[in-house]
Amino acid sequence: MSNTFKSVKNRFFKTSIHIIDRYHFIRQVSWALENVRKRIQKDISSKLRKYFKRSRSLLTKPASKLTSQQAEDVSLMLSFCDDLKFAYRLKELFYQYVLTQPNRVRAAKSLREWIRRAEESNLKEFKSCITAFKNWFDEICNSFDYSWSNGPLEGTHTKIKTLKRNCFGMKNFNLFRKRIMFACK
Repeated sequence: MSNTFKSVKNRFFKTSIHIIDRYHFIRQVSWALENVRKRIQKDISSKLRKYFKRSRSLLTKPASKLTSQQAEDVSLMLSFCDDLKFAYRLKELFYQYVLTQPNRVRAAKSLREWIRRAEESNLKEFKSCITAFKNWFDEICNSFDYSWSNGPLEGTHTKIKTLKRNCFGMKNFNLFRKRIMFACK
């Protein structure tokens, strides 16, 4: 989700279809929810603050994947503040009604509805998420028709960077290349 990539695509690849990896737009919603949690966490007692901090992964986990104990913990956290409850509902709506759409057309309709609800929430933490979704609307919707991901490529790149760091600047490039080829099989 970079304007540089968008401008290069518009200038040199006018007929190509631009797709945004699902991870990147799901992350926007998770960040917004996390920022609501952080804001609320600042206003509560230190004992509850530690609980909120330790339990933060429960809020970002989809409700369908929570165990019964985890679901109870989440409902306890949500009972402390209406803003957190509303942010959590927005996240769940996004997971259940936007991410499950089978194609671009239905995803566009669901995403527009989700953006409308997020705007009505008046949660300042969701403003950047809404802006990103409006700016990248077509690219996000395209990802529902084309399920490509650059995750494997990013993983290989990370593996190479880790090898480079661990080798401390290996002097023989051919040996370093062979090590990369062996590690990335």
